[in-house]
Amino acid sequence: MALLVIDIITSIIQAIIFSYSIQCCLKKENKINKLKLALMSIIFFVIGSIFTSIWGNLSVCVFITHIVSLISIIILYKNDKFRATIPYTLIYCLMGVYVIIVSNLFFGFIKNLVSIDYIDIAQILTIYVPEILLIYLWIRYIDKFIQLYKLIISEKINMIVLIITSFCLDFVVAFYLIIYNDESKLLKNIIITILCICLILITKYFGEIKQKSNQIFEMNEALEIKNNELRKIKHDYGAQISYLYGLCLMERFDDLKKSLKDIINNNKSTPTAVEVNNNNENSLLSLALKPAIDKGIHIIIEEKCDFALINMNEMEFYRVISNIVNNAIKAMKGKGIIIAKSYVYLGNAVIKIENNGPKIEEHHLTDIFKSGFTTKDNTDKSHGYGLSIVKDLVESNNGKISVKSTDIATEFKIVLPIK
Repeated sequence: MALLVIDIITSIIQAIIFSYSIQCCLKKENKINKLKLALMSIIFFVIGSIFTSIWGNLSVCVFITHIVSLISIIILYKNDKFRATIPYTLIYCLMGVYVIIVSNLFFGFIKNLVSIDYIDIAQILTIYVPEILLIYLWIRYIDKFIQLYKLIISEKINMIVLIITSFCLDFVVAFYLIIYNDESKLLKNIIITILCICLILITKYFGEIKQKSNQIFEMNEALEIKNNELRKIKHDYGAQISYLYGLCLMERFDDLKKSLKDIINNNKSTPTAVEVNNNNENSLLSLALKPAIDKGIHIIIEEKCDFALINMNEMEFYRVISNIVNNAIKAMKGKGIIIAKSYVYLGNAVIKIENNGPKIEEHHLTDIFKSGFTTKDNTDKSHGYGLSIVKDLVESNNGKISVKSTDIATEFKIVLPIK
């Protein structure tokens, strides 16, 4: 009975700590939202109590409790869902490490040494007393916790890695529960299946990060080459200016005029943007993206598809890509990066054109391919037809086109069947 009471008390304290950590990190003007604090504490306690009372300490309950808690946070803090998830996950990781340590200590070692009459006392001393101490230390160093939260929230990748870590701890706890509770083969298979799915998703996520880092590396190399070219141009222009200044001092104005005329006639504009192309620089995809270079936008092309295989003719394909690129150029105003990728997938050619320009508002995404739709001033009815033409051309060749836009990037995806 005493053990049950202590378990309920510590569960309530845990729920309050989870809720209070969120409020501490999201508080505005040093004010805690007491209503949300109380409501979230009750929700956390109820979630933990319900699943434990129904199924006990089954391994699968670890994941269900975690996921339901995250969903509750997202619903209650819908305007700050990402920022609210981080302090919860930080505490969850701390508790997860604690559970793994004390579970091994008690179930793997102490339980076998203590007689049945003192098992409850041993459990209280081994599991609950250290937990109270851990909670005290958290309260004592709450400022350090908030600093850690601010450090993590500053980088998106830190947030994702933290959430992945919390689910990895779930797997460790689940496997310990499987061992200590001697659970059925069905539950073991469910946990192993979930683990395999998570490993695939994690591998895919970090593979995308590796791909992005390679793109950045290639872009930096191209920028270094461009910087060397610009240094040479700067050196040449410095010499020319010194020569012109000398002519001016000697009052040789006829020679000065002639030299200035020669410089103007021989001057060729030097693009400030760079192109990273891992394939043919004269391909249709590359040619359609050239105008972006002239406007100072950096280009990365990853071409892994032979466009001779698609049904669409070259002129129509060029019109599709160039219309999308021209729209991006106007939106980006000479700043940013356009990434164009092409590859073959399930018998289709897939072309993705991504730019880091301004986000397209969600309520515009459904109308963006409609004829005459534009966010610009269109009193003369001359705008809003480019993307409509793109959609017609793609669909007339049995293809599909879609667009998605976030604060980070806007991506057009074209899928065309291969002959």
